Amino acid sequence: MNHTINRWQLVLIVISFIMGSSLLMAPNLTAFFSAQDAWLSMILAVVIGLLLNIIWILILKRYGFRSIFRLTEVAGGKIVGTLLNIIIIFYALHLASYVVRNLSNFMISNVIPESSPWTFQFMILLLAIYSCFYGLNNIGRVNEFLTPFMILFFIGSLAITLNQFRFSHIQPVFEQGLLKISQGAYTTTGFPFIEIILMGSMLTYVKNKEKLAKNYLSGFLIGGIALIITVFAAVGVEGAYMVKRQSYPTYELMRDISVINIFERVEVIIGVVWIFGILVKIIVCLFTALKGLQHISKFSSYHPFLLPAGLLIWAMSNHLHPNSMEFTDFVGQNWTLWWFTLYLILLLVLGIGILRKKDIKKEQKRENQTE
Repeated sequence: MNHTINRWQLVLIVISFIMGSSLLMAPNLTAFFSAQDAWLSMILAVVIGLLLNIIWILILKRYGFRSIFRLTEVAGGKIVGTLLNIIIIFYALHLASYVVRNLSNFMISNVIPESSPWTFQFMILLLAIYSCFYGLNNIGRVNEFLTPFMILFFIGSLAITLNQFRFSHIQPVFEQGLLKISQGAYTTTGFPFIEIILMGSMLTYVKNKEKLAKNYLSGFLIGGIALIITVFAAVGVEGAYMVKRQSYPTYELMRDISVINIFERVEVIIGVVWIFGILVKIIVCLFTALKGLQHISKFSSYHPFLLPAGLLIWAMSNHLHPNSMEFTDFVGQNWTLWWFTLYLILLLVLGIGILRKKDIKKEQKRENQTE
């Protein structure tokens, strides 16, 4: 398998990961607390997420962008590193299961209500397993080809809504106060701006690491700006009241648009963009879990874990929450704290490793080759 990707492919993977499931859910999660100031909450979430990721990427740079599963053992020792790697694997599988459940919830509630959720879950998981089977290079190439089209569709579909935008819907600015704006930002800081630390399993495979940190943060900013624009447009067109009531405001935003009675059903375009982003997010999670399992087991390939990991993700996605309401409530209230806990643990272990001078080991090239 070829796991090498270039820096441009990395940027596009980061963009797809961030836009993923957040594209349809971010307006609702932010507007629930901050109403017409939801776009300010999104800006605050992007700023906080950027600061957290700057710290994260600088620490990984100190370790030479080695695989996260290797550097936890380098920094914390074999026992601590193995325990932490198991936690990372669980987080990756757990996130993948939530994204899969998110997809099936959306398809059942908005697209094909009479269908079984298992149909969509199996389809997206089979695509993810197939992609991971051929390695990271294959993932990077497919994403490199499709992401520009997805971005174009996204921009085009939002542009069509401009004639319905009303500045009165976002006024008065700052009416909700800093506390409510901060609460709105809290719900989306973990989703997706802390989740992306899982990309630490991929950075070691980037060919040229000279400007890797800049490329990673550039992709982060582009994805974050796209979400800010999405929230701003959703609130400006539909109004805060409607955005708070809808689980997928961006999809509803496009549903009633018609251009000269020919170009209709524009919501299908944004649905395609969102589903593709979801696929990339699942692939990143699955790839991270597989590389972690391979590292712990010392296998030469992660292929033996592909099917078991896929089945575990499917099982978890159907047993995490009994209904979509509890699913959404958990994400809104606990998701950021859940992921920030892992972020702090990783920062603590890697920070201690830096103090112990574990970040300057000379065996870096040999370790990268064995990953």
